[in-house]
Amino acid sequence: MSLTVHTVPPPRVFPVLAIAQIPMYWEISENVEAMKRALSVAKRVGATHCAFSELAITGFHRRVAEWAKPEVSEPAVAEIRRVAAELHISAVFGAPTYSEAGRLNSHLFVAPDGTLAGTVSKIGLTAPEATFFVPGDSRPVLELSGIRCTAVICREIEDQTEVMHQLASSKVGVIFWPGQMRPDPEKPVQDPPEHVVQAQNLARQLGAFVVQTNWPNALNRPEESENTGHSACIGPTGDLLFRLPKQGFGLAAFTLGEKSFRWYPA
Repeated sequence: MSLTVHTVPPPRVFPVLAIAQIPMYWEISENVEAMKRALSVAKRVGATHCAFSELAITGFHRRVAEWAKPEVSEPAVAEIRRVAAELHISAVFGAPTYSEAGRLNSHLFVAPDGTLAGTVSKIGLTAPEATFFVPGDSRPVLELSGIRCTAVICREIEDQTEVMHQLASSKVGVIFWPGQMRPDPEKPVQDPPEHVVQAQNLARQLGAFVVQTNWPNALNRPEESENTGHSACIGPTGDLLFRLPKQGFGLAAFTLGEKSFRWYPA
């Protein structure tokens, strides 16, 4: 008599991620130091990936022109890569990058050994951004410490048709959504706001998690800080798993897929 052995696949283990909803500073050195502190906290609390916001290196403000120069921003990026390697943690963060076409608003994916696993550059620039940055030309999907991921940067979340066309057959698992989003003051108040609903639709269509890292403060117009922060985490069925505090300075650690997080004030 032969014996039939049925093997049971191991349960899927979801990683612990961190959202660094940390303050934005005018000075590039202060932003880098804040990122280094957040990486240390993320590692200490067991995260495998730490996500930062759009142009985290320079800050998203009118002084970006001072810092978005290769001789200034690239040493700052190298420092974050060095710290990621020292801590052995993946870092996902915004920084300017440079090509023959010009300066790009990019999101960098750094592996735990400090190598650059990939870069996603913003395609859907706003009119003011287009006076300073050139648009990216693709939205690559890459593997980062076991996660198949990409980025949709800030207002690109509104470009549903284009983003779906770019990612429809990609089997992306996590979409990092960095930016400085707030409800449109010209439209009726709704909860969740329109941009979060758009992110829910994208998550549902692609069957992917959307992890937002929204700046918690606005430097150009401080009065707009009222609705900053409040970063969202959305499941692959479009369900809103949780949102972080409005104007909250800190780091959230969570197991991907769960509806709760641990909050560490900055």
